[in-house]
Amino acid sequence: MIPDRIMRKIERCLALSSSANANEAGIALRQAQKLMEEYGLTRLDVAASSIEEKCVDSKSGKTPPNYLVVLASMVAAGFGTEAIYSVRYSRNGYIGSWSFIGPDGSPRISGYAYTVLQRRLLQDRKQYQDSLPSRLKRTTKIRRADAFAEAWLAAVKKQVIPAAPTDEARQAIEYYLSRHHGNLQDLTGRATGDLRRHDRAALTAGYEAGLSIQLHQAVEQRYTEVLTHD
Repeated sequence: MIPDRIMRKIERCLALSSSANANEAGIALRQAQKLMEEYGLTRLDVAASSIEEKCVDSKSGKTPPNYLVVLASMVAAGFGTEAIYSVRYSRNGYIGSWSFIGPDGSPRISGYAYTVLQRRLLQDRKQYQDSLPSRLKRTTKIRRADAFAEAWLAAVKKQVIPAAPTDEARQAIEYYLSRHHGNLQDLTGRATGDLRRHDRAALTAGYEAGLSIQLHQAVEQRYTEVLTHD
């Protein structure tokens, strides 16, 4: 295990190696190369050391519903992170979680954004499902509630401006994933059942509910509250 102080020192030297002062840049680069050789490190090792990971509860089990997969992907795209789903088993069954991975504090912001939006989405979905006529079958209610949730996300997604990581950050993220999460598989969420003619009202209701969400205001307010209590 390479001490953090060594990694930070190498990072500082590499940053100084791009200095406009050629003499200073040369000294910094040689010092960085010397330390990297001494500890058997590559530039990707150094870049990956700045990658962070934030884990948050997914409120789902072994296989998350498709709308939560969409939510995690949307948040990851909005903050330049990578989202991966993990499952652990407890006495109460499977417990799932999302990990957001990226540089410069972006995973932490992604985690808070996901938590805020998931809470509101599940709250609105439940409220809609509870409002459906009691004569409906449970499967019908769930199908319509899922459709509501996916339409809700379609509306919120209009506020998301993708923040693609730099090529260097992307390489560092991929290297980090290969080192710490080597056996990743493609995730397929639990699909919503095929919609029927009378289910279309759920799409309209979900989209209208999603339009009322002020994405950045909600995330910034929650993030400020968390920082205040840190």
